[in-house]
Amino acid sequence: MATRVGFASSDTVVKALTQTISNMAVNEENQKQMKDCIPALIDMTVSEGTTEIAQLSSLQALTNLSVTSTNHGQYTRLIQKLYEYVDGAPDSVRLQALRVLVNLSCNEDMVPHLLAAKAPQCVLSLLSPAEDENCVLRWTTILANVIHMVKEKGLTAASLPVDSKAPSPETMYTALYSLQNVTQLRSKVFVLCRSANEDIKTQASRLYSCF
Repeated sequence: MATRVGFASSDTVVKALTQTISNMAVNEENQKQMKDCIPALIDMTVSEGTTEIAQLSSLQALTNLSVTSTNHGQYTRLIQKLYEYVDGAPDSVRLQALRVLVNLSCNEDMVPHLLAAKAPQCVLSLLSPAEDENCVLRWTTILANVIHMVKEKGLTAASLPVDSKAPSPETMYTALYSLQNVTQLRSKVFVLCRSANEDIKTQASRLYSCF
């Protein structure tokens, strides 16, 4: 990809290239052959100089490339940036970041990494009926997947990978399990269990059952 060899690409070129990758990645048989694209896409996503269009395009490709767990191991360095996008990116980028996180949260091997990263500030506020339903659904799904896996596998703070761990008070694990937050989390999820959106209601009920 152009971004790997050091010269700038226009948004039009990047969008066309990443769209091709996204389309090819829909076929799961292509996943293994396309693993070499992932580092460049992640580089583009995390770069401070990347435009919103390029961020969105690269995240769309990374979403399709993470539908299966084949290449999830390469995504560990992206998790922190995804959380940052959940906190403060434009709506389209935020939603796409959430889609990638949903895929990663389905993989038990990725859950410790999701818990070790610095939590987004919106951990609790995104569980509000006032937020965009698409974002609420995906955030609720992510938390349901993660907390279910913690319960099933008996994960603790000691289970978090040291090499990608944020300072303990700032980790996603602390954000979900600290005494200060767990009561608020449970209350917010309880409200979502009564959501008029059936998908949100289903995921909220899954999440609430883990408490």
